[in-house]
Amino acid sequence: MIMETPQQNRCGEHCSIIETAAKILSEYPLCDRCLGRVFAKKGIELSNEERGRAIKTLLAMKLYTDYTSEIIDAEYIGKIASNTGDPVTRLYRKITGREIFANPCHICLHRVSSDYIDEIARRVAVKLSELNASSFIIGVKLDSEVVKKELDVHVLTGLESSESLKNELKREIGKRVTQLTNIPPDFDKPDVVVIVDVNKDFDYSIQTQVNPILLKAIYFKRGRRISHVPWFTSNGSRKYPESIQDFIRDSIASLFDARDIKIHAAGREDVDARMLGSGRPLVIEVKEPGFRNVDLDLLNYILDDQFIKVSVIGAATRRDIESIKEGSRKRRKIYRVTVLTEKPVSEGDLEKLSSFFKERSVKQRTPMRILRRKKDRERIKRVHRIEVISVSSRVFEALIYCDGGLYVKELVHCDNGRTTPCFSEILGTPAYPLELDVLYVEKA
Repeated sequence: MIMETPQQNRCGEHCSIIETAAKILSEYPLCDRCLGRVFAKKGIELSNEERGRAIKTLLAMKLYTDYTSEIIDAEYIGKIASNTGDPVTRLYRKITGREIFANPCHICLHRVSSDYIDEIARRVAVKLSELNASSFIIGVKLDSEVVKKELDVHVLTGLESSESLKNELKREIGKRVTQLTNIPPDFDKPDVVVIVDVNKDFDYSIQTQVNPILLKAIYFKRGRRISHVPWFTSNGSRKYPESIQDFIRDSIASLFDARDIKIHAAGREDVDARMLGSGRPLVIEVKEPGFRNVDLDLLNYILDDQFIKVSVIGAATRRDIESIKEGSRKRRKIYRVTVLTEKPVSEGDLEKLSSFFKERSVKQRTPMRILRRKKDRERIKRVHRIEVISVSSRVFEALIYCDGGLYVKELVHCDNGRTTPCFSEILGTPAYPLELDVLYVEKA
């Protein structure tokens, strides 16, 4: 038994590459780059163009050896030459004295070159500069006809060592953009996503998607009749003069040169309720910013007004938005409510109320006041405890520590029996909430 030496093994692999290349080039014309991609995982520190050129050179050497050994004839070399180009066309001209011209590349039509990539990269660099981007990522969209042509070629090798044209373009354009701009790619949270859309003739267009800036914040609402987002009546007029979202948009949109500002909060209080104490968690979404580097201290200075204050903590993520929305109904809260009773109530009545609502479950159907915009269903929430202070014989203040999502006004007046138990029920007299404040929202 004769064992192969390591040198013979390596030669066998190299010969296999050349034989595979000859098989491909006997059917499809390919440029250096497109041929090199077929063998992209063979060797390191080589560009696909260098790899393809090297394979063509070795192929030309083998063709010449086979020709001089009379294994193949000039006609076969001519067939390969028309699909290979230089240096096989030079070999054919040398042995026949006849000129032969290479066919256009089956995949890229000989359009994808260093100049082509450089041209795209320069246009991308200009767009990133206009958008004041500090990071980016390249995406490539190829015409389906180009993808099919590439697949026709790559299946001849089993796709084990190949790389897609899409992947090469993303990598090479991205590298060149970074060289031109010193802007690094960011594969997780890029400022700008650049999409290069390539048609079947390899003409291209460039679109950009400016990713929003997400800011983690807390807001405080010191005034009443301030809605969460703009609230309009059926005739198009504003129901309330101010909203949290309007305040933030009007205050900082111009600083970021942003198209719009959107807010994501951990629930929302009623329009006539204040948000005090610990404040309510919030994520500010700055859409399509033209400028991204705004000083945090400046933001917080601008977002501190008489009735609304927003404290920006730092950068947020999409996961923070999901966490805020998922947890808004689960986070416990403390409310302060001023209550008016129809009949006088004693200190004993208030002690009874406080004692009753200790770890008490409360059944609530969707309040009548919001049935027009929310589905009617029953919720069970827990009041953990309340503390009550008498103000007068018919007025008292209650601090209510409860589950998130509890309707506090309805806890006071029963909502025509849709909330039970409630203050009116326990006190034996109708009770009405006069003023409501949120003092605490549990952190995630």
